[in-house]
Amino acid sequence: MTDPQTITEIQDLLARHGTEPNRRLGQNFLIDGNLMRAVIDAAELDSARDVVLEVGAGTGSLTAMLAERGARVVAVETDKKLTPVLEEALADRPNVAVLIRDVLASKHAVAPEVLAAVGQAFDAVPGGRLKLVANLPYAIATPLVMNLLLDGPRPELLVFTVQKEVADRLAGRPAARDYGPVSLVAQAVGEVERLHDLSPNVFWPKPNVHSTLVRLRPDAARVAAVGDLDLFHRVAAGLFVHRRKTCLKSLEMAPDLREFRGRWADLLAGAGIDPGMRGETLTLDQVLALSRAAARA
Repeated sequence: MTDPQTITEIQDLLARHGTEPNRRLGQNFLIDGNLMRAVIDAAELDSARDVVLEVGAGTGSLTAMLAERGARVVAVETDKKLTPVLEEALADRPNVAVLIRDVLASKHAVAPEVLAAVGQAFDAVPGGRLKLVANLPYAIATPLVMNLLLDGPRPELLVFTVQKEVADRLAGRPAARDYGPVSLVAQAVGEVERLHDLSPNVFWPKPNVHSTLVRLRPDAARVAAVGDLDLFHRVAAGLFVHRRKTCLKSLEMAPDLREFRGRWADLLAGAGIDPGMRGETLTLDQVLALSRAAARA
């Protein structure tokens, strides 16, 4: 059984290759073995079917544990200095493909090279399932998760550690400070679970924030019920362009919804929504009804 790397082993591994954690890249390595096992257990891996996308492979500790479960792993790491570290840590793991590059080509798109590597992994797993399992770098967590949910390839399951504030947004409820477009998209397509809150002490170096282990389980029926997912996302975002204004005013001012300007009063009425309400008070069902009204228009 592969044991998680200890802090001493990580420090020695980095020192042998003449590097150290890059704070600019937000490198905070998970060092609590029990929590790493909790991450893997939460992913419900099936060695015969699963392709795992791991983003922020770091020193390869979680990567090696995922590979031991038999899943095919596409491990992405942006720090070129960690290339020899990962080569050493994963030397005997033929079911791991390592990509040294940014996972995102832009804020709104997963890198084509990452998509190609995932596709190659699926070639060896007919009928396979994609899962995101990762200790996500804080800076790219929200755009990555949103891209995977909106544009695909949509994982069957996402299990990741993330800054607690991001977890709060994913699980946000109407009228709460953290409620917004991220909450609406995540909850429209699936179930969001907060599994564990994580102290800075379980990472090295210690971050200045607390983290949360999140499991997000997309549901095909929910996705189908949304209809036009891109339009739903644009409507959700439009409601929060000006958070303190009424939903009518915010939608009329939304730059991504210009084709509906002058029509929002009627669309809101058609969805049974008071135009004087603020977007932050609308429920998911109300935003879905508004998005469908816009789609019909």
